[in-house]
Amino acid sequence: MFNNFFKLTNTLLFGICSILLLMGCQPIVDQSIADAPTIETIVSEQAVVLQNTVTAVPTSSISQTSTAPWTPIPTIASSSTLPPTQTPLPSATMPPTLWPTLSPDEAARTVLTLLEDNQNPNCLLPCWWGATPGQTLWPDVEPFLRSFVTKIDETSIGASAKLPIPEPVAVPGFSYYVSYSWDESRTISGISVTPINVPGYDPKTMLTLYGVPDEVWLKTFSELLPGEVLPFQLIIVYQEQGISFRYYVNAAENHGMITACFEPGVVETERPDLFPVGPTIRTWIPGHYRTIEEIVRISQETYFPLEEKTDFTPETLYEKFTDPNEQPCIDTPADLWIDS
Repeated sequence: MFNNFFKLTNTLLFGICSILLLMGCQPIVDQSIADAPTIETIVSEQAVVLQNTVTAVPTSSISQTSTAPWTPIPTIASSSTLPPTQTPLPSATMPPTLWPTLSPDEAARTVLTLLEDNQNPNCLLPCWWGATPGQTLWPDVEPFLRSFVTKIDETSIGASAKLPIPEPVAVPGFSYYVSYSWDESRTISGISVTPINVPGYDPKTMLTLYGVPDEVWLKTFSELLPGEVLPFQLIIVYQEQGISFRYYVNAAENHGMITACFEPGVVETERPDLFPVGPTIRTWIPGHYRTIEEIVRISQETYFPLEEKTDFTPETLYEKFTDPNEQPCIDTPADLWIDS
């Protein structure tokens, strides 16, 4: 009996110990585990840290592992100090260049400087002060002009800019203009410059610079007009280059021969209002043919080819005027101009 009791007691003790042993193997749960961040929270916090500490340096994108849940990656703004990589190109949508408005004296000196710079290799005719017919848009040249011209009168097909002229060159009562015409896209198609009493645009210089002309036209009279003047017009035309020069000088009549001379460097002092040393200059799109009427634009005037009224051709006139040993003069019989 005692042995049976002992066995029962051992069995009970073993069971209690087994139960206590099993209970001691269970994890002890701390309250802090309930407050631990989830994986989504951890990734979000890392993103915030990256956004605040990473320097904006171009780098390849970092791929996420396939086991990690998707989380939006914050966009890192580029540093404002990094220069743009694309060079801006001129276009009609760009704001025009800002040119400072000049004082009247500065504006007049600018015009004189521009006129004296008549052999600028970057802007030979038909280019005039940065505008080339068939290439330049009016809005691209207008701001430059407005910085020094007196005023600009504009219509839907063109504009006329009034020029300030220094006193030594100005003729009282006369104004000087550069006029522009344009097409429907406001691309300049023609430029006209009124004659100004400044040297440097004489036929000898222009023929030397631009070569043998395509056409040469004349207009004069058979005798002196009232006021003891004998107007003589010489129009030199370069159709292929889109250029014309119209000279207006006071000729002389001697023994039935009319002689007109075009000396370089001479400035008219007696009648600059009638005979300015500078020509009327017209330019247009090169290769676009212009009639003499379209070039001169004076109604009820008839002009004659050089060959009809003289012994010259455009080529022989070029040879004479560019020869340093020859006088740049044209002779024509007076009787050829009766009733002309």
